[in-house]
Amino acid sequence: MRARYLGPYLVVSRNRGGAYILSELDGAVFDRPIAAFRVLPYLARREPIAFQPNILDTDSRRIRELEASTDKGDGIADAETAEADQ
Repeated sequence: MRARYLGPYLVVSRNRGGAYILSELDGAVFDRPIAAFRVLPYLARREPIAFQPNILDTDSRRIRELEASTDKGDGIADAETAEADQ
């Protein structure tokens, strides 16, 4: 039986297409944006959780590229399938 959801993940930012750029808690950034309807909020906060920028395993240039994309995003399951194929 497949898990109903995966995570938790850290929201790094949101791109121009409205999809989220996510990372694992260990700093591993997903290689493609995830569609907004796939992301379930765990805990709403008034202030964002501060994290160190150097914790991410991706450089800031790649994060800016992901933010500038207009990609609507893939599902998390699609992203994990693509990672497994590599």
